[in-house]
Amino acid sequence: MEKRTAVFFAAMMMCMFLSILNIFSISSGSRLAATADNQSSYKLVLAKTRGTIYDCHKVPFTRSGSEYVAAVSPSVEGAAALSKTLSAKEMQEVYPSLTAGKPFALKLLKNITAPGIDVFRVNSRYHEKQPAVHIIGYLDGTGAGATGIEKAFNEQLTKNQGEISVTYRVDALNRVLQGENKKINDTSYLENRGVVLTLDRNIQDIAEKAAEKYLTKGAVVIAEVPSCKIRAMVSLPAFSPSHLAEALKSKDSPLMNRCLSAYNVGSVFKLVSAAAALEYGISPDTPYTCTGSINVYGDLCHCFNGESHGAETMKEAMAQSCNTYFINIMQKVPQAQFLLMAQNLGFGHAFEIAPGIASSEGNLPTLESLNIPRALANFSFGQGDLTATPMQITAMINTIASGGKFTPPSVYEGFVDENLKYTSKASEQKSAPILSDRTVELLRDFMKESVETGTSKKGKPEKGGAGAKTSTAQTGKYVKNVEAVESWYAGFYPYDNPKYVITVFAESGTGGGATCGPVFKQIADELAEK
Repeated sequence: MEKRTAVFFAAMMMCMFLSILNIFSISSGSRLAATADNQSSYKLVLAKTRGTIYDCHKVPFTRSGSEYVAAVSPSVEGAAALSKTLSAKEMQEVYPSLTAGKPFALKLLKNITAPGIDVFRVNSRYHEKQPAVHIIGYLDGTGAGATGIEKAFNEQLTKNQGEISVTYRVDALNRVLQGENKKINDTSYLENRGVVLTLDRNIQDIAEKAAEKYLTKGAVVIAEVPSCKIRAMVSLPAFSPSHLAEALKSKDSPLMNRCLSAYNVGSVFKLVSAAAALEYGISPDTPYTCTGSINVYGDLCHCFNGESHGAETMKEAMAQSCNTYFINIMQKVPQAQFLLMAQNLGFGHAFEIAPGIASSEGNLPTLESLNIPRALANFSFGQGDLTATPMQITAMINTIASGGKFTPPSVYEGFVDENLKYTSKASEQKSAPILSDRTVELLRDFMKESVETGTSKKGKPEKGGAGAKTSTAQTGKYVKNVEAVESWYAGFYPYDNPKYVITVFAESGTGGGATCGPVFKQIADELAEK
């Protein structure tokens, strides 16, 4: 039926165009003069390009697919060709444009050849499953950047960009004059101009695959040591820029970039406690016997699930993630020095990872609040008022992995022209020495012990070793009378001469080791093959 309808439309349009050609044929001098007086040009813009967003190797994140768009100058032959390509319904929709006689643009599924039809292959903006979608962002209905890099660099991505257009000679009704040459202008190569990110497309793919296998809601950040340049950012759940309405309706907030959002921290923060204690001069061999709880001025504080760890030193306490050890030892460190260590390691600070894109600053308790014994106890093992982002945890781990120097994370590399030559580059992030060599050596050894014998065992890579710390952070929120926890696994890989920091966060789960450890392991194992 569709085929018969399409044939009918083609035949009908054939008759129509023969009539038009007869009516408007120039058969007299007076009509020729009238036509000449009314001649003008008509520019049909088929596509306006937008600058590309690249990874650190200048592999495109955007400009990922392609489609066909046709410039159609209505003619009998063109109508017949379209009737063989379009469905009957599509022919019905395009019929008014064909009969109006004015040139128009039309998207096609494939290339066709016919008089009056010029077909161009243009790049589509996004994949259906767009990699790094949260940091890339998406466009609004006007084609302007709405979020992410698209928004932050909207002016640069749209300024002096190219287009594909066809200019025709037309009469007063914008009908193409027969025998006149059209002019095709294709400067789409200018879309090569764009923003270069520090992300590595291959590492991003590795991180997304591992995260999607084990996590439902959470984040993964991978940074290079020692620069703290971000090589991968994953936030789950993801979304498709082509289906934003679905994302807006989802109760899981897929449009939120969890890499930049603040959460409860938990035991990963014990690395800060240990750093402050060691820098203050407390011996790593300081003994303590964990009975599963500790009395803090009348309040009982417990280890997770009330577990008793027995006799231990700082190394063993870190490996087994003993809360009471660090509650006890941090009562000996001046509160101001403890808080300053946290600040120096990036807590309480927002990071502008690219111009116009910043993480949450999270939350630090005040020095005054730490005079309250319970507040100091909670802070000692990363609970209480403390919140932090995956980006902040990454920066802290990078400080340990890079020899004690703190470097803010970054995701912006620079801007390139149409020949992929840099026209501007981001300034190098300045590093500041925070930890002594001795403290770094001890912290790294503690983290290795956690991977080999402690709570981080489930993230141990097949080869190369690693240093890591887990968290199972209490949230104070209950689902069916069970407290929800937020899980972390953060570390560096490989152990000797670290190349990467890998931070894994899950909004739920049963604990950092069980929930996030397998993500760390899979990423590390795949990076080993890279």
